[in-house]
Amino acid sequence: MRWYYKLPLRLRSLFRNAQTAQELNDEIQFHLQQQIDEYVAHGMDPKEARRAAFRLLGGLEQIKEECREMRNVSFIENFLQDLGFGFRVLRRNPGFSVLAILCLTLGIGANAAVFS
Repeated sequence: MRWYYKLPLRLRSLFRNAQTAQELNDEIQFHLQQQIDEYVAHGMDPKEARRAAFRLLGGLEQIKEECREMRNVSFIENFLQDLGFGFRVLRRNPGFSVLAILCLTLGIGANAAVFS
């Protein structure tokens, strides 16, 4: 699939997370129900068919996590979480924050002056 087809899907996953999660849940439930119906059609007891379908599909949460990883949106979500954490830590220790920013500024400025 080309990137220009994937981009709108990934943006949708990023900004409409609740709707995407609900659609994923509905799709997994559909597949589970299809498997249960197939087992019942072959003559299995409905309770036993449900257990067998769960065994065949594996853990539903693991399947959901794999689908989320396939969308490659977790990188952006993790980056935003890390950025928020970083700002909270910097806001909690303003003296250290100013000192760190000052050291970085002087170091970058000195390197730029020396190598230019």
